[in-house]
Amino acid sequence: MRYAVISKGLSPTQIEAEVKKVGAESIVKTRLVGQIFCEMNEEQTKTLTRVPGLILKQLKEYKTDQVLTTTQTVESISDVFHLLRSYFIPPLTGTGLTVAVLDSGIRKSHESLQNKVVYEANLTDSPLANDIFGHGTQVGFIIAGGLHALGSKAGVSPGAVLMNIKVINDEGIGDDEDIVLGIDRVCALAEEARKQGLWPTDELYPNVINLSLGAEDDGDPDNPVRTACRKASTEYGLDVIASAGNSGPKMTTLMLPACDPEVIAVGAVETTGDMVVWEKSSRGPTVQGETKPDFVIWGTNLEMASHKSDGEYLAKSGTSFAAPMLAGLTGLLWESGRRAYGENWQFHWTEARQFAPYFSTKPVDAPIKKDNAYGYGLPAMGVMLSQVAQTSAPADDMTSAMSMFMMMSMMAGIVGGI
Repeated sequence: MRYAVISKGLSPTQIEAEVKKVGAESIVKTRLVGQIFCEMNEEQTKTLTRVPGLILKQLKEYKTDQVLTTTQTVESISDVFHLLRSYFIPPLTGTGLTVAVLDSGIRKSHESLQNKVVYEANLTDSPLANDIFGHGTQVGFIIAGGLHALGSKAGVSPGAVLMNIKVINDEGIGDDEDIVLGIDRVCALAEEARKQGLWPTDELYPNVINLSLGAEDDGDPDNPVRTACRKASTEYGLDVIASAGNSGPKMTTLMLPACDPEVIAVGAVETTGDMVVWEKSSRGPTVQGETKPDFVIWGTNLEMASHKSDGEYLAKSGTSFAAPMLAGLTGLLWESGRRAYGENWQFHWTEARQFAPYFSTKPVDAPIKKDNAYGYGLPAMGVMLSQVAQTSAPADDMTSAMSMFMMMSMMAGIVGGI
């Protein structure tokens, strides 16, 4: 049986020594997130559980969940983002953003994804970093796709770039080990970029991890993936964005790792009509009682690049595609802020959550506070971008947040929640 061994105070060297002492086999070490994976029998695990500071976890299985649509795709989403980017002179493109897509691979030869993938790693047993299963290509397109910077069939931030970290195999399945090793690889890239003195806008400096995958929430805060996500966020400054899951409308269906308080969980709303939560979008609370998701954004009937050929497109629905939409929005917000405040200005959803009630919108009949269907709501993107670009106060200042809220209220009829 294969296990993850997690440290509670021991160094990686000490963990490895204890694991070797009991005779574990096929040992794989993470470089930064403090975990080891190995094969052990029942007797070996009993011995290791007596060591203070060690936690053993059997590996969980993770899947990507998606819904192919037969309805007509909604062109208004690409139009919305085109208008949003074009409102600024020069237009925003999300340049400077690097998103690590931990998924089933990316078809980087697709016409809308050429020159988008700046780094690749395959942590699965499948032979290629390419997308055979058909999920990571779609996620990558939502973030950064584009035939050209502001043309048709574009993602949210067509100027952004991607890191293709394959953690889901060609059958659409991953496990704790592959995902944790993928997170560890991204943390190592971020650390190396800092050591080299690279700007956060450098293409080899990852800013966001996108996890459009999940397993059932078991309420275990020591789950290996949750532990790695927290370290990526708190120790390496990466926004970790995850799909809420497609197990709604029942309550307490939010998936792992979106259930972790440190992870930005994203649910889906219907792309057409009123801002209604998509029926299949998972709801909170989490098993531990956390109110989730954090945000919702459009996630149904979206057109995106196909993994099957370089010029093919298809339509899908799911929170798997809502998460990368929020990840891509990071690029537009960050770019607009840099124009106003300089290259040192950054935007993180993890920090922005404290002001989320002031820049998020919900239907009038939804709870005002964060709730288990809408979270804080849908980010009022037009208002956020305008406020970031025009205000003279720091973006993390409460006065600025209040100004954003007032501006949102005045402009709600104009921007329509965009």
